[in-house]
Amino acid sequence: MERVKIYVNGKEYKNIFIQVIWSGAIHGTARKLEVEYLGDIITEIGDEIEFSYDDEKLFIGKVFFHSKKGDTDVKTFYAYDNSIYLNKNNFVKNFFRKKPSEILKEICGELNLKVGKIPQDEVTCTYPAIDRSGYEIILNAYTIQHRKNKKIYSIVSNDKAIDIVEQGTHADVLLTSADNISTSSYEESIENMINQIVIYKVENEKQQILNKVENAEDKKKFGLFQQVMQFEKDVDNITNAKDMLKSVEKSAKLQCLGNVLIQAGYNIGIQEPHSGLVGDFLVKSDTHVFEGETYFCNIELAFENVMDKAEFENKEKVKKSDKTKKGKKAKKEKNKKVSKLDQLFPEGWDKK
Repeated sequence: MERVKIYVNGKEYKNIFIQVIWSGAIHGTARKLEVEYLGDIITEIGDEIEFSYDDEKLFIGKVFFHSKKGDTDVKTFYAYDNSIYLNKNNFVKNFFRKKPSEILKEICGELNLKVGKIPQDEVTCTYPAIDRSGYEIILNAYTIQHRKNKKIYSIVSNDKAIDIVEQGTHADVLLTSADNISTSSYEESIENMINQIVIYKVENEKQQILNKVENAEDKKKFGLFQQVMQFEKDVDNITNAKDMLKSVEKSAKLQCLGNVLIQAGYNIGIQEPHSGLVGDFLVKSDTHVFEGETYFCNIELAFENVMDKAEFENKEKVKKSDKTKKGKKAKKEKNKKVSKLDQLFPEGWDKK
């Protein structure tokens, strides 16, 4: 493993590794480095780890676990990058008309994390965050922006800084069955299909069906797969019901020759006609394995570029009446029932 180098608190090590696994995934998983080795690397919990391949720095993180087997000289440790702190810390917050970048900087500031590359703000956000992780809080802000511009965002750590990146950026990678794909599989299933949601309400001990949301095409083709959802005040029940619908689940996995450009959140080109995988695909998860002189990747592909959305409770904010209004107009405004969504979200934001 001459090409693999690991630095512990700045000290370089090489040629002592049995196996090194570098992995990550979309949907909030911090990138992880797992190392199995022989030799005298001395690691303590919390040590800073850097990993490079062909002198390209790929990972910076901290040791979260280490061990040594008593009957062998084999030792192991694993480390996570800085995004792990967003998952390991919960907060009590209440944001009012804050931009996504302001929410990001507030959370990262409390965790002493640097903020790196971020997209331009397009919305303001108002929501409570009670006992929510830093990851969920930041994700919710960018979910609101996603609903406006339909761009799909991921939260990642690069060079110790927290970046907000747009999913689907193309990596300069083409995998083919002739050149670099060793195994592949493709599956489809309707095992978890939901093609209709019934929204109901219980009032005075009586049930009342308020609405139905459906995927008519799937119902016609595969039959009815129905779930029910109880109506909730102050939330968009129709949108929540649509989010519960599940169509045909598709999954694909590949094993290929190693390429450090293959990382979760990026699109890669694939030409594998035997399994029908031809085109551009989003990498859902990647596992890079280094063993001796061997380097290969296990990849899972995503077929729907869906954002990992965070759901928060919406709490009513009292809207004060304009005291300058007089007469019937003032009385009308005072008694007017204001939509909870209008109270919660800034003007111009897409509540859908």
